[in-house]
Amino acid sequence: MHKILIAHSLYPPHVIGGAEISTQILAQTLNPNYDVKVITVGEHKEGELRIDKVNEIEILRLPFNNRYWIGDSTKQVSTPDKVLWRVKDIFNFRQYQQIKRYLTQTRPSVIHTQNIPGLSLAIWKAAYELDIPVVHTLRDFSLIEPIKIAAYSKIYRQISKRYSQMISAVIGISGHILQTHTVMGFFERSSKHVIHNIVEKNEVVQDLYASKEVRHNQPLDIGYFGQLTEVKGVQYLINAVKRVDEKIVGRLFIFGDGPMLDQLKEMAGSDTRIIFMGKLDKSQIAQKMKDMDLTIVPSTWNEPFGRVVIESYQVGTPVYASRVGGMPEILLDAGEFSFASHSVEEIIKSILHYYNLSGPAKRHLKHQCFAYCQSFNEDYLLKEHSDIYEKLITRGG
Repeated sequence: MHKILIAHSLYPPHVIGGAEISTQILAQTLNPNYDVKVITVGEHKEGELRIDKVNEIEILRLPFNNRYWIGDSTKQVSTPDKVLWRVKDIFNFRQYQQIKRYLTQTRPSVIHTQNIPGLSLAIWKAAYELDIPVVHTLRDFSLIEPIKIAAYSKIYRQISKRYSQMISAVIGISGHILQTHTVMGFFERSSKHVIHNIVEKNEVVQDLYASKEVRHNQPLDIGYFGQLTEVKGVQYLINAVKRVDEKIVGRLFIFGDGPMLDQLKEMAGSDTRIIFMGKLDKSQIAQKMKDMDLTIVPSTWNEPFGRVVIESYQVGTPVYASRVGGMPEILLDAGEFSFASHSVEEIIKSILHYYNLSGPAKRHLKHQCFAYCQSFNEDYLLKEHSDIYEKLITRGG
């Protein structure tokens, strides 16, 4: 059985966003067919690799070997500290030494990197020097703009672009994210692929879909699921709800946390319809999505994929989302269910669009959402990745 080493900045139980969930789903989908291990960054500052198991997959956690651990999403970090962390993370020599030592001992057939902050570009160099083929999945834009400081990002971009020529195959989780990188000269020597994220099928979720009641002529329960950061656009959603009559929007549930929490609460003011629920455990997400009449994704940045869309469809809850990044690629109908970003008015129109649908149209939409998301499944994920791995293994990289 061929050895596949998956590498990502974080791995459950340490989860900040959808990338960690998608990486875990990938590892678990591959595991019956390959000898899968995961290398990630742990919360210990120094020392050796720590090994544990998550769902029978061996997880190797490197010390973070930097100023702080990026897994602590509640930590307030000053701009100078962020810059110094990033400078060290361009090529973290301690990570390079430990990764190369591990690769030399274990010789995986393929290394599949996801997000690499914390591991640094060192993982690519270590693999390249040992002639181990690397597949890289683009889950965000951190190779292009790792931090909102133009001078640093420009320098890092030139270095990461050069290192990207070491990669055998590159995967975009949307056509948008792949093209954004390749037009800038990244991955010129790599084979290029688009493989969308998936959601796991399970009986619990299917039961939730089956039991979902579609309400009509009642005030809407709207859900937002995600981080509370400026680029997620929650501020536009809050302002939209405040401007819509309470006969149309009954409640807005905001599931998530982040640095904008206090600011958003202040923005919500005395409107008791806007309820901050905190961050959900992964196991609770589907139930809460099922309870919503619709999910709104008001992002203002180029979302590479938008896992929340498929998760919401899985329980029959329709989604309206900003027309940014890879989002239009995965919506049921981008023309009908997307809106211009940065716009309170556009969000209001979307809310009214759903509210004014007839009862039968809403029930039909529930079934459409569920049927559509069935193609984003484990069989698809396994086949697409296996095709790439086998070609690399057969030709020796």
